[in-house]
Amino acid sequence: MSLKFYHFLKILILIVLVVSLVGFAFLMNSCTPEVCTTWSQFCVATLIGAPSSNEINECPSEVLICPGETAVLYWNVSSDVTSIKITSEFGTTYGPFTATSGSQYVSPLVTTRYTLTAEGKCKSENTVTVHVVAGGETQTLLAKGSPETGVWVVDISPVTTSTSIIVSLIKTLPCTDGSFWNKWGLKKTDLDSTVTFLDVTDVDTSANDIPLVGSWEFTPKDASYQKDTACFLVTIKCTEVYPTPTPSPFPPYSPPPPTHQ
Repeated sequence: MSLKFYHFLKILILIVLVVSLVGFAFLMNSCTPEVCTTWSQFCVATLIGAPSSNEINECPSEVLICPGETAVLYWNVSSDVTSIKITSEFGTTYGPFTATSGSQYVSPLVTTRYTLTAEGKCKSENTVTVHVVAGGETQTLLAKGSPETGVWVVDISPVTTSTSIIVSLIKTLPCTDGSFWNKWGLKKTDLDSTVTFLDVTDVDTSANDIPLVGSWEFTPKDASYQKDTACFLVTIKCTEVYPTPTPSPFPPYSPPPPTHQ
């Protein structure tokens, strides 16, 4: 093999190597997914608890309302968004909207999930739930406290819970971590400062239809409770029931007036 051919072969191999490296780098860069900068914030609140669209300090993802009541869906999205749509799980669509901040009233008759789709440089989706209380269903209250304070508290906000929801029964039950005590004293304070005192055990006890919204303060009886959480099961219903009208397929029958001979 001549010296010239040897140098030519080295240069050829070097060229092939450089071209391969450049091609590999280009391929890797083209396969790297583009980072999405489009963002959206989708929230839900009761009608009396919804903030103005430019003052979103909290962003609940679920609310509890009664049949016939209204919830507010509200959003903030990035400035690149050009189209906003809201779709219910049953197919109802709201929009398209173009305002980067806004709201939409909804009054579902049954519990419904709503999905916001914001389209800009890319797509962003968020989902919230409007829970319509059917009556006779249960909710778990997770109260937090400590042996030092001796009180376990849970606050139910009117932002996420209708003031028309009331509690008919209450009892204590084990938390998921096993925390449990079966004798408690309850001090319930309503939004109007009305105070109710009850004894709570592991057997369903009448809660006298007190509002779910407000402050619940539990104090253990006959023991020093050492856990940070305590759980209680409440049976809820609405103060008023709004019946859903059922259309009749046929008009009501009216007999013809009597004829006189």
